[in-house]
Amino acid sequence: MEATVRILSQSQLMTRKYLDRKTGEQKVVNSVTLRLTDGIDTFLGEITGERALKCPVFDPTRLYRVQCSMVVREWNSGQTGEVMQATTIYVDKINMN
Repeated sequence: MEATVRILSQSQLMTRKYLDRKTGEQKVVNSVTLRLTDGIDTFLGEITGERALKCPVFDPTRLYRVQCSMVVREWNSGQTGEVMQATTIYVDKINMN
């Protein structure tokens, strides 16, 4: 997905731990969350990894061109047994427009 957006808000750098299912190792992921709008829709985009560590503070008065990828993750609810889904939007590239 590619869009021209304004950044409404930006989180601080967040670090969270997770368990790698393949290796069983505890790992860390760094992320910055952006609340973005194209003037019609508002959505959250996440910058992760090394790019999150180097993420500048974006100017909310400027327009930016973003390229994003979307990932759908499924899991079984521990409470109901239902299959749940969540879509995460990752910001792959961001440039001033």
